[in-house]
Amino acid sequence: MRNRMALFILLTLIFSFLQGSINNVPTSEAEAPEVTDWPEGSSAYDNLVTMTQFGYRKIDTTANENSRNWIAAQLESYGYQVERQSFTTDECSNCQNIVVTINGTLDDEWIVVGAHHDAICYSPPPLIGFTYPTCTSSGAYDDATGSGALLELARTFAQWDITPQHTWKLAWWDYEEWQGSGSSEGGGMGSLHFVEQQIPENTNVTYLNLDMFALNWPVEMPAALQLGCNEDYWTLYMFTSPVEDWSYYEERGLEVTPQMEANAVVLQSQLKEINHNLSHPTEWVSVVDDTKGNSDHYNFIMNGHSATWLRGQHQYILEEGDSCEQTPKHAQTDSVTTLNTMAGGRTNVESGLQTGLDVSSRRWLCGTAIVQQIVQMKL
Repeated sequence: MRNRMALFILLTLIFSFLQGSINNVPTSEAEAPEVTDWPEGSSAYDNLVTMTQFGYRKIDTTANENSRNWIAAQLESYGYQVERQSFTTDECSNCQNIVVTINGTLDDEWIVVGAHHDAICYSPPPLIGFTYPTCTSSGAYDDATGSGALLELARTFAQWDITPQHTWKLAWWDYEEWQGSGSSEGGGMGSLHFVEQQIPENTNVTYLNLDMFALNWPVEMPAALQLGCNEDYWTLYMFTSPVEDWSYYEERGLEVTPQMEANAVVLQSQLKEINHNLSHPTEWVSVVDDTKGNSDHYNFIMNGHSATWLRGQHQYILEEGDSCEQTPKHAQTDSVTTLNTMAGGRTNVESGLQTGLDVSSRRWLCGTAIVQQIVQMKL
């Protein structure tokens, strides 16, 4: 028993050393396995257009069910075994997450990439959350951009003959959207179901959330939309588990542990290194502490997992007085036409999608570089 324990400690130390020694390395393409098929913004764009054609994807609607069935069919055509995670809430009798698994060398270390497939329409601020019978939304920006991009990542990963270090879960969440001022509950129900019911005990998870991006660098902000704010580009924010300011989550009951803090430092460092290697300008592609929640990454952080949210444009107009905010979310104007207009054309939307796709796919290769080094040492 003592010898086994000594061997376990030795292997753990070696693995920890490897992991720590290359945290700033695997994002380099020199260290990454060679691949020829990279995710394409044009394909992600085609996916988001298809998502909008199902109609108003509100929970418990035919449009919602048809869109998730299409996602599942696409995944099956790529060769995945699709898991349908059905759940109910006070507001939803027929909700369903769509999930696929890519097994890695570690089954208790997961990377989850998620986007929500539902949509909502209600009144904007200052009277936020009032629903009315004629209010519908095709949910192009929120969140066909994320769902379409995630499908393109799934297609690409299926082409790569690579075993990642971590086990990967790609997930399309139902019921992310708050249902308005008359709702008996909040949003984020699909990811909450996954976090509480689908993650085994003692499993470490890192979560990447794709929700409302494409209107971000390198897309220039049209002069007509600047409204005096004088910014050159839309911004891609990576709202990530905090390094400095955990107050938002602590106020909601999270007991922050040293391990959570350490994981946040590692994740932010990895994202910054990825962006550096991709030559993304830090002014317009920014890794920052998440201090507001507001999407599915919240449930992961509140349950002790590290997470980041890739989100385009600007976020907190009411607090910051940011006149550049032009988000069409939760509105009838959230359409492909609006997205193209705000970006200056389809080609620019594709370029904005490409930025997020590049970050997400390079995150995959971080793990495979670790696997290669372990194999080389013949552990």
